Amino acid sequence: MHASATLVHNLKGHTDEVGRLLFSPDGKTLAASDDSSITLWDVDTGSFRSKSEETDDMYFEMAFSPDSKWIAAASGDGYGRIWDTKTGDLVHTLKVEDERMLSLAFSADSNLIATGSEIMRVWDVATGELLHKLSVPDDQPLSITAVYERSEYPAEIGSVDFSPDGKFLLSGYGNTSTVCIWNTEAWKLDHTIRGYYVACFSPDGMLLAIPTNDHRTIQIYKTLTWQLQSTLEIGGTAFFPQVFLPDSKSIVTTSGHQIQIWSVDNGQVIKTFVEPREKELEDFEDPQEEVCTLAFSPDGKVLVSGGEECSLRVRNVEDGDILLEVKHKDGARDPESGWVRGDPPAVEVLCGDGGGKVAIAFPDGSVRIWEVNWKSANR
Repeated sequence: MHASATLVHNLKGHTDEVGRLLFSPDGKTLAASDDSSITLWDVDTGSFRSKSEETDDMYFEMAFSPDSKWIAAASGDGYGRIWDTKTGDLVHTLKVEDERMLSLAFSADSNLIATGSEIMRVWDVATGELLHKLSVPDDQPLSITAVYERSEYPAEIGSVDFSPDGKFLLSGYGNTSTVCIWNTEAWKLDHTIRGYYVACFSPDGMLLAIPTNDHRTIQIYKTLTWQLQSTLEIGGTAFFPQVFLPDSKSIVTTSGHQIQIWSVDNGQVIKTFVEPREKELEDFEDPQEEVCTLAFSPDGKVLVSGGEECSLRVRNVEDGDILLEVKHKDGARDPESGWVRGDPPAVEVLCGDGGGKVAIAFPDGSVRIWEVNWKSANR
């Protein structure tokens, strides 16, 4: 197996450094956010499509609908906004009263959107109508107020996600370390699990992965019974996101410069990949690059990773061989000090059969898109 990459676009329309990138599921649109606005680009041509009006507060999260028709963003000003991806027109404004909106997610059929603030709300995408308000009952431990340094903050939902089959909707409360799972048939609370608020469903919807609060273990639950199936002992501090392989039998985690693939049945490590050491930086304390994002090809045979130095690597999952590595002189690491400049860059990966796309935001405000291709040597 071998791979190749071609830099196809260098997008320079941003005046500030881009903090978030997101490909539409159909791969035709790239969304880039500099916190207060969102810009849409045509991936095929590299042409500018539209830019939203700037808000008074930052966008905490953005998401494309699975059918790629809409993009939505959650803002600290208490508004969720939905735009048409082709025209860039604002089609709906979702308002919550006196709350920050921190998270959102579309249902698999693109008909519903859930937003997270102090409570969860479910809206009709076509009309913008509020359909459901989901709040934890008063007798649940979650309803107590979190206290930090003598200041009181209400419990807020830092992540939301629909299960692939649409049967469940989860809400992760960042400052109470609780994940709530809601039944979408009755729109009632089905189960609560203690753990870090960033959780993810397996592609087949049968499993839910939830990190513990110390980020050193990840627990795998069965969605049929909510019983614990296995626990992954990461050892170091796990970074996110954790990603299931397409067959739902394995999950990949990152911890610093280490990538590991685990069996979800027994919680054992199947493979370990370590990012290569940089020869020119060997004198520094941490010459290896930390992994920012991961994505698998649909057949699970190829892993594409993006790193904190604005790099990308394509690996053969079977043997761990690096098929392709792309690094640039104007990456994020300072060659004199060895430190990574600023926050880790936004890196977004979209994989398909035989290839994919990688977008990386650089410190100068530019966004570059690579077309990546791979194929077996016997083809």
